[in-house]
Amino acid sequence: MRVFIDKAVLFLHAFPLNSEMFCYQFETLEKEGVPYIAVDYPGFGNERNFPSDYSIETLTDVILGKIKDMGVKKVIPIGDSMGGYIMFDMWRRYPEVVDGMVFVSTRAEADTEEAKQTRFATIERIKKEGKGFLIEFMLEAQTSPATKKNPEKMEKLKCIMNQATEEGIIKALKALAYRADNTGLLPSIDVPTIVVAGKDDEKVTPPEIVKKIADGIKDAQFIEVENSAHLPPFENPDRFNEILITFLKKISQR
Repeated sequence: MRVFIDKAVLFLHAFPLNSEMFCYQFETLEKEGVPYIAVDYPGFGNERNFPSDYSIETLTDVILGKIKDMGVKKVIPIGDSMGGYIMFDMWRRYPEVVDGMVFVSTRAEADTEEAKQTRFATIERIKKEGKGFLIEFMLEAQTSPATKKNPEKMEKLKCIMNQATEEGIIKALKALAYRADNTGLLPSIDVPTIVVAGKDDEKVTPPEIVKKIADGIKDAQFIEVENSAHLPPFENPDRFNEILITFLKKISQR
C-alpha cells in the first residue's frame, strides 16, 4: 500500500522494547492529525527475526525501504536509545529524508571495549539461561522511582519487553556493540533538533551524557524530563507530548 504522505513522524524504539513504548504519543498525534510511522526491529514486537546478524546500517536501510514503499518523502525521527543510533546513521547516509530530529535518552559515543565485553557476556548468558534475567535488569535500570511506584506501567513495560525474542535480543546486542561513533557527525546536523533526557536516568544514559549531543549540534535544544529515566515518552508522556507537539508545530511553521 502506498499512502503518499509528504512528511511523517518516525518512531524508533529503545532496546529491548518495541514501538508500543510510544503508545501515548500515538494517541496524541492522532488527535492532532499528525501522520506517523512506528516500526519494530527484527525479533521485537511484530517484526520477524532477521535471517542473519545485522548492523545498525542494515536496520536503517530496512526502515527507509519501508518508508519509501509507503510513499513518504521526509521523516521527523524520534529515537529513544537504540533508536537514536539509527537516527545518526540516517543522517550520515540519507540526510535528504530528515526534516527534524528528536534524540531521546541516547548517546553519540560508540561502546567502549568494556561495554562491548558486557554485551557479549550478556549474549552468552542468554544462550544458557534465556532472556528473563535481562528483562528484570532492564526494568530496574531503565525506570525512574516514580515509574516503579506505578505497578500498571511496570507491568505494561514488562509485557512489551517480553515480546522480544531471544534471537532478536542477541542480534540487537551485537549491532549495538559494533555501532559507529557519531560524535564527529554532530556539527553537520543542520535540521531543527531537540535532545531529551530523563532526569532520573542514572544507570543507562545520564543527562550529562545525553546533553553532549545537544552541545555538539548548532541551535539544538536540550530538555530534561522529570519523573522519568531512560524512557521519557512512556514514563512521563504528558510532559513529553507537550515538548513534542511544540517542536512539531515549530517545524511546520518554517
